Amino acid sequence: MQPLPPRWLDKLATRICAPHLREELLGDLHERYALRHRRTGARKANFFFLREVSALLRPSIMRRQPSRYGSPSAFSRDMLRNYFKIGSRVLVKNSGYSLIHLTGLSIGLWACMMVATVVIDSLSYDRQWSRKDDIYRIVTVNKMGEGLFERNSSSVMGLAPELQKNYTAVESWANISSGEKYFKIRPEDSDGINTSLLTADTSISKILDIKLLGGSLKRSTQKHWSLLVTQSYAARLFPGQNPIGKIIYDIPIFSSEPTPYEITGLIDDLPYNSHLRADAIRLEVTKPEPLVATGIMSFGRNYILLKRGTDVGKFTKKVNAWYADFTKNKGREQFEFQPFKDIYLHSDFAEGQSVKASIRTIYIFAGVALLVLFIACVNFVNLSTAKAFARVKEAGVRKVLSGSRTQLVMQLLTETLLLFGISVGIAVFAYFFTLRPVENFLGHRLVLTFTSNILMAGGALLMFFFTALLTGLYPAWIISGFKPANTLRGIFTASLGQTGLRKTLVVAQFSISIIVLLATIVVWQQFDLMKNKDLGYDKNNLIGIEQIAWNGKGEAFKNELQRIPGVVRSSLSMWMPTEGAGYMQREVPDPAHAGRRLRIWYVAGDVDLPTTLGLKLVKGRMFSNRFADAFNADSLREKDFVKFEKMQMNQNSLMTASAAKMLRIKQLDVHAKDTQSVPVGVVGDFHNESLYEPLKPTLILAQKAPEYAGMLIRIEPGTEMQVGAGVRKLWKQFFPEKLLRIHNIEEKLEKQYEAESKLHQLFLFFSGLTMFLSALGIFGLVVQAAEQRAKEVGIRKVLGASVAGIVGLISKDFVKLVVIAIVVASPLAWYALQKWLESYPYRTTIHWWVFAVTGAAALAVTIGTVSFQAIRAATADPVRSLRNE
Repeated sequence: MQPLPPRWLDKLATRICAPHLREELLGDLHERYALRHRRTGARKANFFFLREVSALLRPSIMRRQPSRYGSPSAFSRDMLRNYFKIGSRVLVKNSGYSLIHLTGLSIGLWACMMVATVVIDSLSYDRQWSRKDDIYRIVTVNKMGEGLFERNSSSVMGLAPELQKNYTAVESWANISSGEKYFKIRPEDSDGINTSLLTADTSISKILDIKLLGGSLKRSTQKHWSLLVTQSYAARLFPGQNPIGKIIYDIPIFSSEPTPYEITGLIDDLPYNSHLRADAIRLEVTKPEPLVATGIMSFGRNYILLKRGTDVGKFTKKVNAWYADFTKNKGREQFEFQPFKDIYLHSDFAEGQSVKASIRTIYIFAGVALLVLFIACVNFVNLSTAKAFARVKEAGVRKVLSGSRTQLVMQLLTETLLLFGISVGIAVFAYFFTLRPVENFLGHRLVLTFTSNILMAGGALLMFFFTALLTGLYPAWIISGFKPANTLRGIFTASLGQTGLRKTLVVAQFSISIIVLLATIVVWQQFDLMKNKDLGYDKNNLIGIEQIAWNGKGEAFKNELQRIPGVVRSSLSMWMPTEGAGYMQREVPDPAHAGRRLRIWYVAGDVDLPTTLGLKLVKGRMFSNRFADAFNADSLREKDFVKFEKMQMNQNSLMTASAAKMLRIKQLDVHAKDTQSVPVGVVGDFHNESLYEPLKPTLILAQKAPEYAGMLIRIEPGTEMQVGAGVRKLWKQFFPEKLLRIHNIEEKLEKQYEAESKLHQLFLFFSGLTMFLSALGIFGLVVQAAEQRAKEVGIRKVLGASVAGIVGLISKDFVKLVVIAIVVASPLAWYALQKWLESYPYRTTIHWWVFAVTGAAALAVTIGTVSFQAIRAATADPVRSLRNE
């Protein structure tokens, strides 16, 4: 046998030589190699062969001659037209597979577009201001002990002007708060327009880009509040009129008469995608408060404008060092400077900020949408590679007829692009019709959408194009890689790598579906826990009237209220279950840990507050009119402040069990120095704010006829409508000029957990989508498997195989893959969900049955999907499948 050179050198020589010279040159090289091999041995023969192959690297040998038949370029206009024509016919011919592809891709692309809209819109908040990179909100950080910190979006009112005075880096500052008011055009009007309102000093114009359209940014010279109104709001108040100089009135809450507001300026609409969006701005006098180290301080949301290029980290260290020296507080109270553009997505700690979102929710949105798109693409790749065996003969014929591999790849990519193009059209159509329902679900308008922003639309099309290329490239490369000699003889099998990849992708998509389904169950459990947890008081059959100034009529109103049928009892309360932890707080030393401080919260109302709430007495007694538990603090404060302070320091109180334990209160009716009160009873712990916060140690104080308070009304079951009508009628008799804000306490408490409710609905929707897409992919693979194994099934039936046996034969491989997916997904889901639950002080437990139910659901969907097609294949007439043999 003639010796041959090393294979890699032979292949290299073959690639270097032009086809028309290859036979002659390689024949000569092989003859010389054989001669040298016999004379000098293999080593020298290999060396000389390498040198001769290197000598072939010349243009005259490498230059290819043009084909005699003029094969067209793979990218010519005629070929592109041909790709499109053939691709269209293939999609129509294989309509079942095309429908599966279109369904999966359309759903995936729609979900990706919709969630991308939400994410991009959320990230756009507060990015339109010209000095957005230099504006910061001052955040207070209270150190409660070793490793214990509390963050608050408010800071001492005198801090910002003091910083401007002491540091040249501070250009300007402004105090800005947000809220709502009802305004009416005439004082005698009963109804008003709900208005989102910013309250700020005049320096707000130095920080934010406020475009003045008319009037002035200065305050009114009259004894009125000054109001800057936006153009759209002015059109609602005074259509077609100039609003400058006009007077409007608020519907009073704390005052007895409507307050007049003069419109002194007309401004351009403030950006909707800002945490400071508003219809109007109420201007206050810029009068800096002096900063004091101790004593009574007022707090507010302070914003500062730093000079460009300021190192915020160094500036923060300087400010905290200066403030610690100024107050001598040893760093217990420090400050952070939160970037203005981060406020919307990073304000979980900011109580009272209505316009905000969670960056964690945005990440979840984006992740789930990408997973849905991934599953859709996996379906496409799996079905395309499975379908490859039906098209290998087509590929072989094309190659025999001088078709290049590039042309084959282009043909198959064109089919992919056609599918993606149609899917994009369907997704855009669905996007257009679902945009409004999604906005209603979110509870706010989306400013940046694919229909309103050409850059977003262009970016989406570009992303979809590259996704189509990446998704279609692998199946196209597989189909075009079969050797024509084998395919035309019917010899073709999938390689181990191809089969392994397909199985891996099936496991991946079912793992994702199982993770999303597990998340749906756990999020629902967490929401259910927060919704139904025992709060320590009876939230059912409880109505609340929000705080107002009673103008001395509070007790009279309460007495008349008791006569309404259905009212069990009522209480004037300075605290409402939906309005935060309490009306006052005090820091005291922690008896159990030296150097650590505790924060005690105070709740106040009349003596009926504990019984109206339904608090449980643990020790001692409740408040009663038979004892001197309450005094008229408002009246005494004005008449005799010294006596007021003395009575306040020795006032009777109720404390929660946790407060008594933390403060080590063992004896009642004895003055407790840390609380500055005399505890007369201990009640069971109750949650005085949302379940996002841990239980707060709380003291309850009693006041007689508090002037500024709300009202809690305990009613009989089923009488809410009747009592509500009676309250409104009574309100018109007592306070015809004031706005009545009444609500069901249980419903308002549930609104606190709206984020969890929406997250659960989101996961429920996406878990259905992912499971549907996974089942769709499995269905397509089963159909293809049944087609490929039709002859095998026919032979087995002829040889006596049962229908159940054939169904099991086809189904077992897919069931195995789903079982593997369950094993893979369960620990990943457990870890991710545990991390998510860590942010909740009160969290559900992930029980074993959650994984069992999820796994059973995934198996049921798989078995149901597979069995449907497997039974059809098993019951088919074997004569048809064996006819061509």
